Amino acid sequence: MTSKVEPKKIRSPLQKLNKKVDGLNDLVEERLIGYEEPTKEDVAAIEEYEAAKKNGKLTLVPLSDLTKGT
Repeated sequence: MTSKVEPKKIRSPLQKLNKKVDGLNDLVEERLIGYEEPTKEDVAAIEEYEAAKKNGKLTLVPLSDLTKGT
C-alpha cells in the first residue's frame, strides 16, 4: 500500500534542499577549483586575442597540420 503525498507538501522542502545543494556545489567548486583574479598580463592577452579575432587577423590551424611538418 502506497500513500499519496500532495505535491504542494513536498515542493517546499524540495526547494529548500535544492538551494542547500546548490550552495554546497558552489562551495565545493570554489574550494577545489579555486578562484583567482586574472593578472594584468592575462587581461592584456585576452584583449589582444579578442581584437585580432574581431579584425579577422586570427588564423586557427588544425593541430594535425602542425604535426605533419615534423
